[in-house]
Amino acid sequence: MKNETIYKGNKKILFLTTFAFFLTFVVWFNMAPFATTIIKVLHLSKEEMGILMSFNVALTIPARMIVGLLVDRFGPRKVYSALLISMSIPCFCFALGTSFWQLFISRLFLGVIGAGFVIGIRMVSEWFPEKQIGLAEGVYGGWGNFGSAAAAFTLPLLALWMGERTAGATPSC
Repeated sequence: MKNETIYKGNKKILFLTTFAFFLTFVVWFNMAPFATTIIKVLHLSKEEMGILMSFNVALTIPARMIVGLLVDRFGPRKVYSALLISMSIPCFCFALGTSFWQLFISRLFLGVIGAGFVIGIRMVSEWFPEKQIGLAEGVYGGWGNFGSAAAAFTLPLLALWMGERTAGATPSC
């Protein structure tokens, strides 16, 4: 009975952690499906778009080290929650951006969300026994990475749906 309860708890933790990782990848790769539209609407050069694309990873490596230290100090649940909440700000600023510099700054900060991988690996490793950790991390990594594909499929559809509802509005961050 006790092992069954632990197993159910493990599955819940795996699901929630994987969903959080999935969300980080949706946010991290949210620009790619709109690259040509952004170039046209904001009159950006291909060089400017290249800069924006490369900034997607500019702060990811240092962020992974800092986030790793924060996870060691505060634990993965608190740090994952803080990461998702704090990265919503540059995500919305990017979505509402109307100039290269607004996109530039928001993309720079959005690179930090790539540190979500570190948090989840720690979380999964704490909740699964040695004989199950490989599969659990495979599920976490695989479905989490699927967030980039989900962004490519769903974000343009959401934009079309929202565009019809908000035609003529020009919000800015």
